Amino acid sequence: MRSTGLIEAPLATVGAALRHTRTAETGLAALGIRGRSLTSPDSLLVPGDELAFRLSAFTLTTRIVRADADGLSSVLVAGPLAQLRHETVLAQVGPRTLLTDSVRWTSPFGPLGRLGDVAVGRRLVLDVLAARIHAVRELAESWAARTIVVGTAIVHEGRLLAQQRSYPASHAGQWELPGGRVEPGEDESEAVVRECREELDVEVRPTGRLGTDVPLDNGMLLRIHTAELKDPAQQPAAVEHREVRWVSAAELPSLDWLETDRVLLHTLRELLEDSRLQGRSTTAE
Repeated sequence: MRSTGLIEAPLATVGAALRHTRTAETGLAALGIRGRSLTSPDSLLVPGDELAFRLSAFTLTTRIVRADADGLSSVLVAGPLAQLRHETVLAQVGPRTLLTDSVRWTSPFGPLGRLGDVAVGRRLVLDVLAARIHAVRELAESWAARTIVVGTAIVHEGRLLAQQRSYPASHAGQWELPGGRVEPGEDESEAVVRECREELDVEVRPTGRLGTDVPLDNGMLLRIHTAELKDPAQQPAAVEHREVRWVSAAELPSLDWLETDRVLLHTLRELLEDSRLQGRSTTAE
């Protein structure tokens, strides 16, 4: 079954609202369905996270298998159904985002189960999809006017540049991507270039966008851009931070990342894996 909706917010912001546990916990409450995250309360869902939904006498537990800028997918890991897959796909339509929500499932009781699907299940699923779209729309549109903070994923020779904070005391020693607030009169790419110059004393060339937005506790939105060094021989410096380091995909989990950056690790790992594969392809040619 499928349902669609247009949302007045950029794709990256809708993607963040879609991943937020709040949409699972509050979006279905009007239908008498209680949803909660088993692994990441009040945060953005990442692959491997699980959600439990309780309706009347039964509980469904699903696991996130995909969470990126283009959508979200989950599969059933426990519950009365034989099979269940939920997939949401996002597409930019001018200034708005088209959300397409679909659910496929297999009933456990053969023909009798299929009759139950027609009589009750399909109506409930349509109501669930409509409630989810409403919850995502409400959250995304409330975030759309927030000030943007850019983060920059700089990749060089298959490694990502990370920097270690020296202040404030509560975050000293933790790691983050370089970046900062977009200033009045700047676009996001200009902010990326300026922040990398100020924080790392290097010139970069923005190359694209990565992942969904991340809502910050200060009322802003973190938006990640990708970039490359204009001069590959130039060495980034720790101008405002304790240390800068090039890290591989395998090393990413070992760093003590800021929580806002930690939810990006699966996306950063995929970026590095893609970079490594592209490097192999170039070498082979």
